[in-house]
Amino acid sequence: MQAVRILLAEDDERYALRLQKNLESERIQVEVAADGQAALDRLQRESFDLVLADIKMPRMDGLELLKTIKGNSVAGVDRDLPVIVLTSVDSVSAAVEAMRAGAEDYLTKTAEWDEILVHLNRALDHSRRSRENELLRRQVAAQSPFNEVIALSEAMGAVLKQVEDIAATQATVLITGETGVGKELIARAIHQRSLRRDGPFLEVNCAGLPDDNMFQSELFGHERGAFTGAYEKRKGRFELAHGGTLFLDEVGDLSVDSQAKILRVLETRTFERLGGSRKIQVDVRFILATNRPLQKEVEAGRFRRDLYYRINVVHIHIPPLRQRPEDIEALVQYYEERFRQEYRRPALRFTPQAMQVLQAHSWPGNVRELRNVLERLALVGAGGTITARDLEALGLGVQDSGQEELVRMPEEGISLEALEQSAILQALRRTDWVQKDAAELLHISVDRMNARIRKYGITHPKWKRHRGESPGE
Repeated sequence: MQAVRILLAEDDERYALRLQKNLESERIQVEVAADGQAALDRLQRESFDLVLADIKMPRMDGLELLKTIKGNSVAGVDRDLPVIVLTSVDSVSAAVEAMRAGAEDYLTKTAEWDEILVHLNRALDHSRRSRENELLRRQVAAQSPFNEVIALSEAMGAVLKQVEDIAATQATVLITGETGVGKELIARAIHQRSLRRDGPFLEVNCAGLPDDNMFQSELFGHERGAFTGAYEKRKGRFELAHGGTLFLDEVGDLSVDSQAKILRVLETRTFERLGGSRKIQVDVRFILATNRPLQKEVEAGRFRRDLYYRINVVHIHIPPLRQRPEDIEALVQYYEERFRQEYRRPALRFTPQAMQVLQAHSWPGNVRELRNVLERLALVGAGGTITARDLEALGLGVQDSGQEELVRMPEEGISLEALEQSAILQALRRTDWVQKDAAELLHISVDRMNARIRKYGITHPKWKRHRGESPGE
């Protein structure tokens, strides 16, 4: 195994030699530079795994050296190189400034030897994991045709396997999932992997069109004079998507009347413009998406059963981000790099505690919410290290802390009465059907427990019943 190389920037020769000797006894190779400028010169010529830099040095101090490294302004110097600053006991404020500038950690010169080793090993491990994750992300990106779709988790891997399996077919696809999970990205991935990749990909947000006339005009187009304000003939999305793919997002928000018209086009691939009579035939692949439970919408009469069966040929469900925390760190790295380049901002580094906050957050807005958080950090942050406290200032980790969700709400919703009945039955089974004990488990009175038992018609052979009385214990 290759030895770890550390560059120690320290002008106190006695301290530097003592630290070098102790580190080399742990089989860590240490090179000493007398000040920040000497350290920078060596970094341009040699490779190191970590930099230890004293805050106070002549020519170039440790803070200036740190900012130069993280600023990516010197050719040959790796800005991702972890830097630990060395401070005197009375320069904690300088250490805090260094952390915000991107330092991995800080140590006081009076620290015990064991403490120094713990900090060094932690920084080296964190740097190693970051490099491994970056390599993995690049490998995934190089091998994947799916652009922004990050799929390190098994759940998203299964989604992309479905995409690969059906992309080259002409089958209609229904994509379901909560708002913000990336339904449009998957739709685009299907198009890019299909035989229609050279044709157009058009999207229509069904929820963004307020009435049937506007929706039908958008999709079918209209003839001149079809309605007030229709001064010219206009092609609709069906025509414009000819030879390609039409993505109908939030199809569950369509009115029943518009659903009937969509069904006809799906079945015949023909339509007429509003105000016209000539049938127009199109060659279009349809991908539809919704965040609604369509089967329940069918049962409630809000979605046509025949349309549901027609579009549910291939069903791809995208799991919410909270069910695939393995993807979060890779997504964070992807968006941090993207927004850093887009806004020309300094790099952001996340402490392990900050990453834990991100992975523990429930992400009700899914990937879209995570993306917005990373964009906000890129815009308002000054670069450097993002801590758990920085994320708490954005509202992450505060509400989740100490408020663990006892019941995870299903996407299709849940009956509150069914939930209550289930809790009562579980408490009764756990207490061998003794109502008083079950009531204590649920933190309710015995009278309230009896009322719920009568409400849900719960019975058990152990209970003795008397006419006009509640069930006994």
